[in-house]
Amino acid sequence: MKVSVIVPVFNAEKYLGVCLESLLNQTLKDFEVLVVDDCSTDNGMMIAESYLEKFGGRLKIIYLPENTGSGAVPRNIGLEYAQGKYTFFVDSDDLLTDNALEELYNFAEEYQADVIYMDSGFTCDAEPVFPQKFNYGKWWQNLTDTEPLFETENLFERVEKFITAQYKWPPWLKFVSRDFLFDNDINFPDMKTAEDGIFSFQLICLAKNFLHVPTPLYVQRLNNNSVTRIKKTSEQDIIFRAKTLLRGADCLEEFMSRFEFFKQNPNLRLRVLMFFVSVQMREMENSLRSLNPSAVYEIFLREFSKLGSTQPALISYLLLMNNIH
Repeated sequence: MKVSVIVPVFNAEKYLGVCLESLLNQTLKDFEVLVVDDCSTDNGMMIAESYLEKFGGRLKIIYLPENTGSGAVPRNIGLEYAQGKYTFFVDSDDLLTDNALEELYNFAEEYQADVIYMDSGFTCDAEPVFPQKFNYGKWWQNLTDTEPLFETENLFERVEKFITAQYKWPPWLKFVSRDFLFDNDINFPDMKTAEDGIFSFQLICLAKNFLHVPTPLYVQRLNNNSVTRIKKTSEQDIIFRAKTLLRGADCLEEFMSRFEFFKQNPNLRLRVLMFFVSVQMREMENSLRSLNPSAVYEIFLREFSKLGSTQPALISYLLLMNNIH
């Protein structure tokens, strides 16, 4: 099996058929699709089941026993079932160009890459048009290179690029060797959001052959019903981000503590943590500013206490001061 495509799903009945149709249209045929259902309450799984025969045994549906509230756990479960030489994650509301898997597989084989990173792609609106009638919409590109390009092997330079936001986080930008993931025990931390940032950081630090490709192959749908885009109150938003902030910082610290490189570069290690925290604080900036400082402090204090922090008051105070100043 050449490729395992992992599709985490929760209430995606509006778009899942389009996603699966784009996979069915792939020019590469030696691949499997693992749909991992996070306890959907709509008709999405009926749609998935209607495609079982069309895929001729290449589509598997995995039902989780309880809702996890994010893509992290479903992706990890998909990895456990994956049989392909390479793994690729596709969001259930997105789709691929017809030649996407073939192009990515050929790049990986030709360059013996651990990770393929796509530097360009397409975006489309929320209208669920089927692939054969699809106008691929707006094209975006991070780099101007027209040929595949290996990332530097200099870890300092890679980390510097990560903390200056030169890598995009979404997992669907990466086509990854399954052996590389398992040999290095890489997976997604159990977080509601920003788990893709931790996953990406692990790839950046551990991949020997990290290949940038300029070919646009993925179509991201700008869907306002995603976990991070659903409208929340200010308090709900702060609670949502606070959990991510604490869990994510702990995951990064634990990961970096295993490497002599970060022990020898404590300033860089600190900058990684500062970057992650600043991203989360920026995401909830409007919510923080809409409440008075004492209310924000109480929310932080309550949530960090729930999460088992040994110094919830100090952490809450420092975050509040950082936001004020």
